[in-house]
Amino acid sequence: MVAMMATSSAMMAQNGITEIPDPEGVELMGTTLSPNGKFFGGVGYGVNEAWIYDMESKKFVAFPAADPGADVQIKSMADNGVAVGWNGPAATFDFATEQCTQFGENGQYTFLGISPNGKLIVGAHYDGDDSQGTPCIFNEGTPVDLPQPSDKFLGATSSGATALSVSNDSIISGYWVDDMATRPALLWAPNRDGKTFMPYPFSRPYFAATMGSTLPFTIFSCDQTVMSANGKYLVINYEQLTGEWEAIQSVARYNTENDSLELFTPNAEDEMFVNSGSQVFGSAVSDEGTIIGFYGGLFGPRLGFIWKKGDESIKALASEFPKATLLADYDNAAFNVPAAISADGRYIAGFAYKEDPTSDELGGGYVSWVLDTQYDDTDAVESAPSADAANKVVARFTADGKQVQKDAKVRGFNMMLMRNGKAIKSFNR
Repeated sequence: MVAMMATSSAMMAQNGITEIPDPEGVELMGTTLSPNGKFFGGVGYGVNEAWIYDMESKKFVAFPAADPGADVQIKSMADNGVAVGWNGPAATFDFATEQCTQFGENGQYTFLGISPNGKLIVGAHYDGDDSQGTPCIFNEGTPVDLPQPSDKFLGATSSGATALSVSNDSIISGYWVDDMATRPALLWAPNRDGKTFMPYPFSRPYFAATMGSTLPFTIFSCDQTVMSANGKYLVINYEQLTGEWEAIQSVARYNTENDSLELFTPNAEDEMFVNSGSQVFGSAVSDEGTIIGFYGGLFGPRLGFIWKKGDESIKALASEFPKATLLADYDNAAFNVPAAISADGRYIAGFAYKEDPTSDELGGGYVSWVLDTQYDDTDAVESAPSADAANKVVARFTADGKQVQKDAKVRGFNMMLMRNGKAIKSFNR
């Protein structure tokens, strides 16, 4: 593992925005934040590695790929700086010890969620009878299967399920996989014995098992059924079919305590959607129900949004915090992904494409950012130092020596030439 302290080129924050230091110029893509807002983590775009950053001590720890062909991802993080994901096989990433620990073989397990206190890990295993995975909770690395509803009860054939997030009190969220390869939302509630669980497919009343269904054609595509740290709210991404080849894709908020569901239905003619597109995708939700994510499209512009509990519609994140002008810069570059929010809603984190103001040519790279929504706009706030321009990629070459675009992600071995003359090797799957 590689650890370093952020010491170079400190910059002033744009009213609460902190850009995470990128000492190796690998273009950091931050995807998860500990519920207490202390630790931020993700992966590198230019180099196949994971990383965790301590917002208080400004210490950066990198976790390289276990081998050149290993896929590395961080999916969730606890308050103590322990993250879960995979490094080839399922893995934990421990900021304190700077160690990555693998579990099982490649493709055997996935670690997707960890409780805020770090005691519970959920995900799936793929060495059983379910082609799309068997949901499980891990006890010291040993999977314990979670029960699945019968096909008769679901009203459709299930080919497996996956657990995605878990609260301290063992409420678990996830999805099951139907014949149409959608992922309707699913909860598991702990039984009175404290050891077993009851599956609760709360999306069933909204799920159309066939195109001819009389249900309201709302299909929960829940790869990101991420739960708030307190287990009260769930952010849902849904698709509502409006015609034979037409659909609304947007976000919903589900309350696990009273089964209430709030759907946000975008109007494509609204000013905020005219130039970007009206698809809306939620990423995370706070304990009070504030949802963040991006709107635009999966294959088009991605702009940040915030949807506070009690508001009828989402708002552009850059408009809600206009003095944090970097948010508008990220949106203007057409790729801004708010990915995580702290339990109290104070900190919002994500990654964005940022144009390089020091370059005479069009270009830039990914940066990871954290917004303190309670910043004092009368004071300048020192951010974590960003990488020097000297650490930016100026050229990229394939294994056979062919030069490609510096921002391209080419499969196989890549050689990156940095502005300071340093060469870095990477392997992209």
